[in-house]
Amino acid sequence: MNFRRREVRAIESIPRLSLVAFIDIVLFLLLYLMLAGTLTPPEARIATGVERPSASQKSSPLAPIRLRVERNGDRVQFQVGQREVASREALVVALTQVPKDGGVIVTAGEGTLVADVATGLQAAKDAGFSRVSYAAGR
Repeated sequence: MNFRRREVRAIESIPRLSLVAFIDIVLFLLLYLMLAGTLTPPEARIATGVERPSASQKSSPLAPIRLRVERNGDRVQFQVGQREVASREALVVALTQVPKDGGVIVTAGEGTLVADVATGLQAAKDAGFSRVSYAAGR
């Protein structure tokens, strides 16, 4: 038989976190999530470059100019209406000669690089168009 006396161990206290710090963190996260949710724009309607004018906006009687960007091998070809140009400078000159009220819609052909489309968009801006948009597809 074992008649030894057991040693009485003192109850070790569990370290506790401060309740005040916990409440501060919870309130900070709550405030952050509330602000982050209200500052982001709603994604129910994604804005595009081509929109119908509202009743309060003055509508333009002119149709937008179509700018087609094509790539033939290592050459870029820009087509403004029936006119074809091969350089950025000639494109800017061609776009300055057309009416600017309707805006420009840039489309790309098969195999066209993003840089080619960006060149067309920038040329339209340089020619003085305020409404420039990109239409994907054919």
